[in-house]
Amino acid sequence: MSRYLDALAAERAHNARLFRALVVIGLVAVVGMALLWARPRQIDLHINPDLRAGERVSVTGGVAPVPNPNVYSFAYYVWQQVNRWQSDGGKDYGKQIYDFQSYLTPRCQAQLQGDIDNRNRAGELHQRTRQISEIPGLGFQDNRVIGEGPSAWTVLLDMQVTETFRGQAVKDAFIRYPVRVVRYDVDRERNPFRLAVDCFGSAAPARLDIKDSAIGAAQGLTPAALPAISAQAPIAVSPSPTTTPLAAESANTATGAPATTPSAPASSR
Repeated sequence: MSRYLDALAAERAHNARLFRALVVIGLVAVVGMALLWARPRQIDLHINPDLRAGERVSVTGGVAPVPNPNVYSFAYYVWQQVNRWQSDGGKDYGKQIYDFQSYLTPRCQAQLQGDIDNRNRAGELHQRTRQISEIPGLGFQDNRVIGEGPSAWTVLLDMQVTETFRGQAVKDAFIRYPVRVVRYDVDRERNPFRLAVDCFGSAAPARLDIKDSAIGAAQGLTPAALPAISAQAPIAVSPSPTTTPLAAESANTATGAPATTPSAPASSR
């Protein structure tokens, strides 16, 4: 009889141990599920194109820092496309803004629309073509990307701006655009980069010293220091309240000749 009692006690002890084990496993599972639920479901990861051995990418809250080359290339591509008028600025300027609206903040879109209105009144869009391109030798450098915290940057783009009217050149200038880029997680289907151009911050476009630009273009090398802003015919860095920075770029001319007629083009604006 005692043998049966011992077997029953052993079975009860075994069941108790099994129950405790199941309780522990259940608690671990609940804690694990809670931790997984708290983890981000998507990770915003920007990979530096210049990955060196042993380089690490830190992710905090599902968001990783954006490397400077990525910020620069984003600002360059979007700003170049917005300023591309293939055949008629009167039609192309507004269309480019519309096509790239997912990569522009509402404030920047409003500023660009104001620039369209100003240029229309000045007759600087009809049948104009425009393109901007990076000045050879003055491409990406780390000091061209100025951080404003983890979610905003100012990118200094040194660009050559050329415009034509009915096939005749009316503008050829070297300009520095201080393009502001911000994190912009609004519509991931239309903007997978989660970045947007916010036009300009506290600065405005300014004319570059052509001598410095010419040296960089001739040598085809990236200078150690950024070229200086020209002291002559600068674009207004602090425009009046009624003038937008883009309008200041448009209004500043190197000559007083009208730019809307092919017989008297402006040489540099």
